[in-house]
Amino acid sequence: MRFEYLIAMRYLRARRRERFVSLIALISLIGVTLGTFALTVVLSVMSGFQEDLRDRLLSFNPHITVEQTGATHSDLGALAARIKALDGVAGVAPFISSQVMVVSTTTTGAPGFVGGGTLRGVIARDNPVLRELDRSITAGSLAALEQTHPVVLTEQGKKRTVDLPGAIIGKSLAFDLGVRMGDPIVVISPASLGAGAGAPRLRRFVVGGFFYSGMYEFDSSLIFVALKDGAALLADEPQMERGLEVRVVNLFDAPAIGRRIAVIAGPGFAIEDWTENNAALFAALKLEKLTYFVVLLLIVLVAAFNIVATLVMVVMERRKEIAIVRAMGARASSIASIFLGEGAALGVGGTALGVGSGWVASYLIGKYHLIHLPPDLFMVSAVPVRLYTINFVAVAAASVILCLLGAIYPALQARSLSPVEVIRYE
Repeated sequence: MRFEYLIAMRYLRARRRERFVSLIALISLIGVTLGTFALTVVLSVMSGFQEDLRDRLLSFNPHITVEQTGATHSDLGALAARIKALDGVAGVAPFISSQVMVVSTTTTGAPGFVGGGTLRGVIARDNPVLRELDRSITAGSLAALEQTHPVVLTEQGKKRTVDLPGAIIGKSLAFDLGVRMGDPIVVISPASLGAGAGAPRLRRFVVGGFFYSGMYEFDSSLIFVALKDGAALLADEPQMERGLEVRVVNLFDAPAIGRRIAVIAGPGFAIEDWTENNAALFAALKLEKLTYFVVLLLIVLVAAFNIVATLVMVVMERRKEIAIVRAMGARASSIASIFLGEGAALGVGGTALGVGSGWVASYLIGKYHLIHLPPDLFMVSAVPVRLYTINFVAVAAASVILCLLGAIYPALQARSLSPVEVIRYE
């Protein structure tokens, strides 16, 4: 080991008359440790929230939407087969979607509560796009969409049994409507109400299942029905969206695959991927994460200033030793290396302790759900955590660089000492 580093380590150990300086060095070490610890834990939690929100959004939204915009309806089956043949595509399925009104009924057959929602007509059997919906169903199953269910209705005081198609709705919407499994609901097309002629288009469904995603936006509005039943209700109203939902193997490949689909589909279709649909939200999350990184890095910056103060006092205390070492033939760069080594030792030591303890704390928080949250406010019952190596490496690099930058001024101050003047006057 070079003598510069041996001297640097020796200067960090306290002697009786230098214990105050060593105490400041210990405080600097603790400051770096706490700063890097807080920074790594916050970045892990922010990454967890970001991924959890993205997964929840994409659980009911396709990675790529191919919406038909032309007045004439093209052959979606042929287009779906061509898209499914592309590399990286996991599944393709047709859909229709439109805003609707939902009305529950009382036991006497009178209208009950009224709510608004989004009707989504889908194919339930072997639909790869609905895997997340299948996992989120808390009562019933996707098979309810393909079957008709006998329901007893009361009309004009008389009871009769009819077969109604099934629908799967969110738990929040079910609570707002006051319906349970097996209850009938009436879905009304709002576009037909404003037509001014003829009876409004409406259709009865039976509640065949509930889902809970944790996203109030979905749980309070989405209504899933079979594709043929939704098409029979909505007919050709202009507000209806019709097209294909595409799931890809790697969701980050969605923009590139979307461009390839646009070439295949032609001018009669609008192609959107998940990064475009939620661009503002994910940009805000990314900016928030960067802001937390910069703000918490100020804690490390304060610790770096403590290192500056510590090394400046060491230089003042060691003026005679520095002059003697210089007189014995040590170069000025070697003297600077001594104090840079001290700064590096404090920075690396504090960073290693902080990053290591931050990784352990983040792992324990994520694995054992140590921090609980009210799920109705935060969509999750416990703080989500994601451990990414790049976050810990970035924190460690930023911390060590700040500590080294803080050691430059004391090192230059020690380097500029004149051994002749020090020996002459001290």
